[in-house]
Amino acid sequence: MKKYLLLFVCSIFLVINSCTDSDVNIETKTPVTVQQIGKGNLVGNYVPQQNMVITNSTQWNTLLNTLDSVNNTSGSFTETNIDFNQFMVIAVFDEVFPNGGHSIDIITVDDNPQNIVVDLERLLTGNLTTVVTQPYHIVKIPKSTKPVLFQ
Repeated sequence: MKKYLLLFVCSIFLVINSCTDSDVNIETKTPVTVQQIGKGNLVGNYVPQQNMVITNSTQWNTLLNTLDSVNNTSGSFTETNIDFNQFMVIAVFDEVFPNGGHSIDIITVDDNPQNIVVDLERLLTGNLTTVVTQPYHIVKIPKSTKPVLFQ
């Protein structure tokens, strides 16, 4: 009797295990083309540590005015005239550090069925200079209505 019970339990386990669809949990993601606008360190004009999704020229101009309030930060940008009918801007500002040599880096941007995922890393970890800095990275990507998640 114990053998039959064990055989029955094993059979149920195998049937349940074989009926699961392993492809259901595979998420399709497509790399998004990223165009860098600016990357570096703010010195003297700091903003709150934040990840921003900018979808219109009003938000963009407010950010540019903030960045340029002390230094001409946007002067080193590859472009400042963004067509927000076709693109949106991803801007990442790390914390303020008491020394230089830090970075915040947008590594990849992926388009998933439900959202857009921005993968961030700190490739440079600092302690190179004695100046107070705040790393930033700003890129543009094709416009989307999906929510943007930062990792």
